[in-house]
Amino acid sequence: MQDELSELNRQVLTTFGQPVMVFRGASLFSETRGIISKSLVPAGQYEAVLQTVTSITLPASLKLQRGDEVQSADQQWMVDRKLKDDGQLTWWGLHEA
Repeated sequence: MQDELSELNRQVLTTFGQPVMVFRGASLFSETRGIISKSLVPAGQYEAVLQTVTSITLPASLKLQRGDEVQSADQQWMVDRKLKDDGQLTWWGLHEA
């Protein structure tokens, strides 16, 4: 069953993902495919104020850490924190570099 889930997640990243490069310090840490998404979430105690949150979905085998730099096309982000992990894929919060 795990092999089928791994294959399905690989197909999802191949289909919907885009090439990303992850840098740790000044050197290239990994080159992979990831799904970058933006969403609006309430900021603070008032739901009328929204902020944009950028996240990236990557294979769970790729262990990022706070401060790693993610580049895709002509955009750059810094890794903030892990948002979710389902064992196959991991969602990371990003902020503009």
